[in-house]
Amino acid sequence: MKRKPSQPHTLYTPEVRAAVLAHYERAVDFIAANFALAPVEAIEYYPGPGGRPEFTASLHHPVPDTIPTVEIGEFGHTKRYIAIAPNSLLWLVHRNAIGFASWTPSPRDPESVGFGRVIISAKYGATTDDLESAMLGVQSVLRERHVECIPVLGGDITAALFIPFGDTPTYEAVRTWLHEVADAAAARRPDLFTTEMDPPERRLVHICVATNAVGRISALPYTLAGNTALEMVTPIEWAELGKVRNGAVTARNSADRLAMGDIFGRLANELAGQPFAETRR
Repeated sequence: MKRKPSQPHTLYTPEVRAAVLAHYERAVDFIAANFALAPVEAIEYYPGPGGRPEFTASLHHPVPDTIPTVEIGEFGHTKRYIAIAPNSLLWLVHRNAIGFASWTPSPRDPESVGFGRVIISAKYGATTDDLESAMLGVQSVLRERHVECIPVLGGDITAALFIPFGDTPTYEAVRTWLHEVADAAAARRPDLFTTEMDPPERRLVHICVATNAVGRISALPYTLAGNTALEMVTPIEWAELGKVRNGAVTARNSADRLAMGDIFGRLANELAGQPFAETRR
């Protein structure tokens, strides 16, 4: 059922406004089901898709009582964020949001990990084929550690591997462990991977795990990249890798993909009992 906008959209062209809103009318329930009440940052693009991104960090102004919020930090030093829910995401869309990002905390504790994340980006002429090889390379290292992950295609030849954890590990512990995973992958395929913060200008795929920290965000599944194509951040089955390509799903055609159901949620539920504690034994 369509939800009524709370105020007119003012920043983008009518065509962009219509495509973004129609996409989120279909997608917000999936996003909210997988990341219920997690803190979220909205991303706007100036003067439009493909332009400069601007992020809404913690809140400094009142929001309507109907919009859920969450406080992060110790008493006296808290920051308040809008929390993920269908109505809060659509409220932000009507205020020019195109993308949404979070640090994907545990639903039981916004300062503990719900999903670890490995962000993979093609650099300096690296191709979609390189990216897909890199995804399989990291998957192999994780599986050697008895951990499974969910592949998610991003915009502009990027991808993310989401790792659900059934317990509530700290971000520091998960980040330290994922640095070990990234280093192992890079040591195995130095011709493909780099972990350097300022990678050399060669055809390489960069692995980043630094966003596994409170306040360090990455794009959420089913949200839109702010590039001109408005590509959807697309969860896939591993069997679809190489068949569903980066950029194939956009705001303008996402209805068909979303009609297949919540692929991310189904895969996350299958892995929901995966404990981080087992990785340290």
